[in-house]
Amino acid sequence: MSWILFGLLTACGSAGTSLTLKRTVALGDAVLSTIGFRLVGAVLLALVVTAAGAWQPATPAYWRTLALLMVPEIGGMLFLTLALRGGDVSRVQPIAGLLPIFVTINGILFANEIPTPVAAVGIALVALGIYTVGLRRGHSLLEPLRALRHDRASWYAVLSSVFWSVTPFLHKRGGAEVGPLMWSMSVAAASGIVLALVFRLVHAPVLPPRATRARWLAMVAVTAVPFCVQVVTLLLALRRAQSGYVLALSSTSTLIATVAAVLFFGERGGAARIPGAAFVTAGAALIALAG
Repeated sequence: MSWILFGLLTACGSAGTSLTLKRTVALGDAVLSTIGFRLVGAVLLALVVTAAGAWQPATPAYWRTLALLMVPEIGGMLFLTLALRGGDVSRVQPIAGLLPIFVTINGILFANEIPTPVAAVGIALVALGIYTVGLRRGHSLLEPLRALRHDRASWYAVLSSVFWSVTPFLHKRGGAEVGPLMWSMSVAAASGIVLALVFRLVHAPVLPPRATRARWLAMVAVTAVPFCVQVVTLLLALRRAQSGYVLALSSTSTLIATVAAVLFFGERGGAARIPGAAFVTAGAALIALAG
């Protein structure tokens, strides 16, 4: 059951990326920060690929899969970055827990991956957790629905999950062509380069002020580290288990990021969101156990 270990490491990497990215985009442009940590991550992964002797020939299938992946990969990262810039980690991260639900639906529709009854219960718990994360004491039970109507950051998190729900299936195909290390490096490099080109066409990049530029660059480099852990361990887990189960287990990042945001970064109101995050995590665990 090594895929469970890799899935949990993916969760830790995802939570670490969210927490550090939150601090990074507070110092500089959100899109520029995303480009930066992805390109730094690509360099780090290239060093790992070289050290491991994991370079492989780039086949036509590799290039096709990489091209297909760019839209959902960049879309998911951009919307997550915008969500983190506009909302607390302890609110955004649990809403992003929609991802295993969307992946499960895609698995049913396109990969003939039918969830077991236990997994169905897990999906229901994830949905309950996503809803209760917005509840506050003394307020209406309909408050999360009303908040979603006005909270742009929450919608960004939902859109991020929609985009990323198709990426596991493409990651599996790409990883099978060149191996998880080279594929992870390719995704980081290609998404950073494509995003930089698009960004340059529609918006002139604005560097942070000199007073905070060095700190921003340091945070970009720091964010690249958990990102590398996340993408490599995700690929390793996907090689060993179904996409829906892997993404479900990795969504335990919800609880990790929420608790860390409350305990270490003092986000106000975050403590009330921990029970919702726990529901998401429990549901993800049931989905994983069903696999």
